[in-house]
Amino acid sequence: MSVLGSVLGELDGLDDDSLGAISHVVGKALHKRHGHNKGAHIHMKAPDWRGGEMAPGVNLPQEGQVPLPLNPLSGGGIFSLATTTGPITYEGKLQKPYQAQRLIATTVRTGATATARCVAQLFVGVDLNQAQLQGVDVEALGAPTAFDTRMHLMQAPPGVAISLLTSLFGTAPTGTDSIALTMFFLGRVIH
Repeated sequence: MSVLGSVLGELDGLDDDSLGAISHVVGKALHKRHGHNKGAHIHMKAPDWRGGEMAPGVNLPQEGQVPLPLNPLSGGGIFSLATTTGPITYEGKLQKPYQAQRLIATTVRTGATATARCVAQLFVGVDLNQAQLQGVDVEALGAPTAFDTRMHLMQAPPGVAISLLTSLFGTAPTGTDSIALTMFFLGRVIH
């Protein structure tokens, strides 16, 4: 059996069809050698982590969970005295089919007047993905320690942008005070 074990170790790189053919041949050989009426069958299978391969090095389409960075289109993602006149749009452009599910948002506040909350409207393409046309507190929804805040935004094809029109709720920072906001989504992708 040690010889068979070393041979089987060499077969890890083969796809299921190849392994099935080898299993059939080995089963026939064992049947003839031992004179059994019923053929001995050895079940060989590729490791589970290789289950998505059509052939060695050729993957079948699969689904995974990956981050989608949301890049600020103005102000560098920093709310300050200079950027309080309008919202900062954060945008992620898709290159593969994607469904955003979990928002992660972090802020860095500088100065005593940097107390306003960051709120946003969530869009997939031109479609609003929330139940009301009003800003959602992205710091609460996207807090890294938040529990049970997974969403299922609309699935979007390549070329569509996921956008968050982000503004401040409360008194804007004054002087040199600022609020720096970074955000990204975790979501499902076809790869």
